[in-house]
Amino acid sequence: MKGRSTLVILISIIALGIFIWAQESWRAYSPSAEGQRIRLFNLDSDTLLSIQFSHSNGIVRCEKENGVWMTSDLDGNTGRADEALIQHMVAGLNSLGKGTTITEKQLSVRGIDPSEYGFDNPLSTITAVDNQGRQTWLVGRETPLGEMVYVKTDSSEDIYTIADKLLAVIPPSTDILRDRILFPGEAAGVRRVEIRGPAGFMQLVKDPQEGWRLQQPVAARADVKEVDAYIEKLYHFRIEEFIADNVSDFSIYGLQGETRQISLGHADGTSRMLIIGDDIPEDPGFVYARRADDTSVFSLSADVLQLVNVPAERFRDANVLSVPPGSISSISITHGEEQLSMAYDSSKGWNIRSPVVWEADLRAISDFVTLWVAAVVTEFDVVTNSIPAEWILEFGSAEFGTTNRLEILPTNGSKEGLLIRRDDDPAVYRINLPVVPEGIINPLGYKNRTVWKLDPELIDKVTLQKDGYLQQMVERSEDRSFSPAGTNGNVRVNEAALNKLMRRLQRVDTPGYITYNPRDLDIYGLAEPAAELYISLSDTNQLGRVLLVGRETTDGFYSMIKGRDVIFYLEKPVIDALTADLIQNSELVAPVNE
Repeated sequence: MKGRSTLVILISIIALGIFIWAQESWRAYSPSAEGQRIRLFNLDSDTLLSIQFSHSNGIVRCEKENGVWMTSDLDGNTGRADEALIQHMVAGLNSLGKGTTITEKQLSVRGIDPSEYGFDNPLSTITAVDNQGRQTWLVGRETPLGEMVYVKTDSSEDIYTIADKLLAVIPPSTDILRDRILFPGEAAGVRRVEIRGPAGFMQLVKDPQEGWRLQQPVAARADVKEVDAYIEKLYHFRIEEFIADNVSDFSIYGLQGETRQISLGHADGTSRMLIIGDDIPEDPGFVYARRADDTSVFSLSADVLQLVNVPAERFRDANVLSVPPGSISSISITHGEEQLSMAYDSSKGWNIRSPVVWEADLRAISDFVTLWVAAVVTEFDVVTNSIPAEWILEFGSAEFGTTNRLEILPTNGSKEGLLIRRDDDPAVYRINLPVVPEGIINPLGYKNRTVWKLDPELIDKVTLQKDGYLQQMVERSEDRSFSPAGTNGNVRVNEAALNKLMRRLQRVDTPGYITYNPRDLDIYGLAEPAAELYISLSDTNQLGRVLLVGRETTDGFYSMIKGRDVIFYLEKPVIDALTADLIQNSELVAPVNE
């Protein structure tokens, strides 16, 4: 018996739990019933078909036609409504909860007629139609204590009090609900711009790969920033005032024909055209305008005329380079039979690929790119004869998979600005660079200025041979110190000079290169150099270095690394450190300046 009682209790608890869960679930999925108990209005803007407000000032009717909200008044003036304002108005009605309820029975007991609450001449009558049918609410007079009004539905005699905020939600006229936005959607979604004005017809189209391009009156690249700025300005305009609705004759406003139009098309296929008419005589600074898909005439700030009277040149891309400079990964320069090519490697940086293979100087590459980034077109569509290019520059971008090709035409001595062709565009443009920079195709102009980098710990022997002097040699001992080699005299290592030499050998930079593959070393004093510095390395993976020092000039000493055939300058302080005496006589120790 005891076990059976326990089982019965357990089953009862489970059944009670299931009942409570079912009740809570029903309430969770049936909010409309709870809302109907608390709220007077329970409208769904998605299923709402129309809503009308009738009051002493007239009628404001909002109706959805083919998915678009329209608003009209008693006189039949109809125009497009602002959907956001409709949504806001519906949300305002739904937010108002019921206050005190005066039932039909209470009215009968008290002998009070509903007309005493103002329903015989209501402040407003609200009628809404949705897919469930029609609902009507009458708004009576304000309560004696204020801050509330009496409201009832036409389907019940019960009267409710509700916050007088309801009166602020009810629109006094259609004008307050009108759509004042010229173009729908976001400015970023625009994919086509068409402008018709005094300058003619212009069409801009946004290509998914190439970005904005002019299609009319010429086919050319467009300046992305300029087009985007134009669209942003257009989106800032708002309708000032609605002049007339249901207009059949637009000629009286100067809105007939195709005189001044702006059309925008979006990525979703939608489009809208704005038509601009005459100046408004009684309202200086404003013009008549309309939307091509609407019969209403409204006023706009006359500043919009600046966006119609715009020449195509305003949108022409004046930038010489079309690839982002930060994405450039290859550069090619061609002049007749000569060609210089450079490329970027993520692990090695910039390198010259031809006509020689060298590490490139990042600063030189950056200066070259910056020069062409700053170059802009100063004159479009220059009329010339068919002229072959004198120079061809190509800037490749592996990131975008594109190559920007520039053809530079012969200057014939003119310094008015270089004439160029861009990519596959046959048009000729004048740019702000007067001449082709000197040495543009010389690979030495882009060569890395570091002659060598060495780890001093890998140096095991240094030999110095100066013209007219005995050879000097020092090499490492087992204790890693240096000692004289190849001599039996009473000599020792010049420690100060050796230490200074070791510091200099870590990295040697040149202020400038002179030539490569020289035909005659004697011109530079390198056939019989004034000094030769031999550096032997313990690292078997690296070759040693032999520095040849030639004749001195005002720019420095002509120098060359043996076997590399590139002549460069080294400044006097560097040469002094690299060719200082490594061996000194113990009887005469000369001081060495650090």
